[in-house]
Amino acid sequence: MSTLETHYEKWNKERVKRQFSQLVILSIPIILQRLGIMTLGIVDTAMVARYSTTEVAFQGIANTAIGSTLIVALIGLLMGTMVLTSNAYGARDYKRCGRIWRRSIPYSIAMGMFGFLICLFGEPILLMLGQTDVISKGGGEVAQVLSFGILMVGPMLASQFFLEGINRPLPGMILMFIANILNVGLNWMLVYGHMGFDPMGAVGSAWATTIIRTFLAIALFAYIFTQLDREKYGIFEKIDMKWAIWKKQRHIGYAAGFTNIIEHVGFATLYVFAGFIGTISLGALSIAFTVFGVPFMICYGVAGATSVRVGIAMGRGDYHDMALAGICGLAFNAMICIPLMMVLYFFPDMIANMFSRDMLLVAATIPLMTLSAWMLILDTAQTVMGNALRGAQDIWMPAIFYIFCYSLVMIPLAAFMTFQETYQAVTVFGLTLLTLKEPITIGLGHGTTGLIECIIVASFLSLILLSARFFYLTLIKKRTHENG
Repeated sequence: MSTLETHYEKWNKERVKRQFSQLVILSIPIILQRLGIMTLGIVDTAMVARYSTTEVAFQGIANTAIGSTLIVALIGLLMGTMVLTSNAYGARDYKRCGRIWRRSIPYSIAMGMFGFLICLFGEPILLMLGQTDVISKGGGEVAQVLSFGILMVGPMLASQFFLEGINRPLPGMILMFIANILNVGLNWMLVYGHMGFDPMGAVGSAWATTIIRTFLAIALFAYIFTQLDREKYGIFEKIDMKWAIWKKQRHIGYAAGFTNIIEHVGFATLYVFAGFIGTISLGALSIAFTVFGVPFMICYGVAGATSVRVGIAMGRGDYHDMALAGICGLAFNAMICIPLMMVLYFFPDMIANMFSRDMLLVAATIPLMTLSAWMLILDTAQTVMGNALRGAQDIWMPAIFYIFCYSLVMIPLAAFMTFQETYQAVTVFGLTLLTLKEPITIGLGHGTTGLIECIIVASFLSLILLSARFFYLTLIKKRTHENG
């Protein structure tokens, strides 16, 4: 009997039903929590866009090029917390779960300090990225305010990942619901200038974000210290912080952080390209990505749950269940994506008009939203597979795939599809090496839509590579080792 037949034989109806139902039960609160994160961003963008088209461009460049880049790096660097916590939970080593969380807190604070310092230099960073003086100054002011909230993001994420790793995602979901209510009120006061505050536009929204992040970090700490079984998880026990002892936790984070940064820098580069085109293009891309983020975050919750389920199965040493968890994650993701794709594809004008009354901005946004429907199914599926590999503690191969897809392929492809330049000579450092008889035109010149098209290509390629790696590790490599 072949390897794959052996696996399928173990995937009887009851086992598939159990794995899928447990994935769905775990996914729902994680989905709602991740959706809550995205809703915070949507409210911020919508309220600032109605205040000023220019201000939403400041907000978009500051969040994407600086703030969000730091956050996705922190998410990756702390991913070892969730992966190893779920492994320990699957092995029923509950005190180890607590030790993993305790070690992640000082680590996350140190990373937050580094992010704080980067945000303080937002304006020169944006200037270095080629943005105009106006966009760099406005975006830099927003980034400076975000710096205070970045300090709180690390402890917040460490606590959230710990709770998800021990199958307790519900507190994070409830706290995120409360945070969204607070965020609407804070934006109303600080963006538009109510309750005695002066109108602050994008800067006011950044202050609201900082307050919300501080609230979430403190509330998650309070839950862990007051509601968990402190004896069971060893919350107050002394831990050994020797660098070598928690090497694996950090190394998983290094790889995941590097992967997240590579992918996000690729997306941030697209914002930079949009900034080269103009303020309208930058605002349109900001709105399109914000809207796309809603269904993406729903599916990102599935990816997080898939990572936990794969990690728990690995903690038991059950490679059959690891593979099944990955397949269930892809299936559940597709079930969610298809109706969401329909909304993006058939109602882009209605959605765009919810964000702005500027007809030029709305017209530029509509085609981006239509294309993002195709981006959704591919980008979310590759995210599920990437998280499945993290749950399986596959550290560096996914990072190599992401470098290839989102740096070596996507960025040059974005430039080629977006811009169009005509050359009459070959020059190097200002020196003409060769004059051409006929001018050569390079690039397709699709404009802002080219920035979405290149993501579709890169995500498809990433999905193929990550899926092949995951199923090789769980369906082929493990069984080959056992049979050999």
